[in-house]
Parts: sequence; structure tokens; C-alpha cells
Amino acid sequence: MAYEERARPRRREVNRGWYWLLAVPLVVTLIPTIYNHEDPRQIVITFFYWYQMAMILLSVACTVVVYRKTVGRR
Repeated sequence: MAYEERARPRRREVNRGWYWLLAVPLVVTLIPTIYNHEDPRQIVITFFYWYQMAMILLSVACTVVVYRKTVGRR
């Protein structure tokens, strides 16, 4: 019995609240009134496309933060 207790790896306690940060880019892109217009334009590209590119960067940043805060130490 003592062997079985030692054989199982211990799980690191993780604050699961960090996973809510992943919902931010999703919720922000689900509200079309924020980005459903053409002006202002930057280099002939409408605001809609700039906003979508910014959301990609925001999604990556949120994913990196959540990963670093929740990954176990190796």
C-alpha cells in the first residue's frame, strides 16, 4: 500500500480562475456592434480587419498567460 501511494504522481494545485481569462477574446468577438463599421481606416484597411487582427494578438496573449499560470512545474 505504501508503494501505491508513492507511485502516483501528485497533482499540482492550480487556481482554475485563470481559465476565465480565455473567455475574454471570445466574448469580445461575439459583440459585433463593437467592430461592425468601416471607419477609421488605416492604410486602406477597414477597422473590422484591424480589430480581428488585434483579437488574434489578444487571444495569443491570454493563452500564454493562462498557460504559464496553470502549467505544472517539471
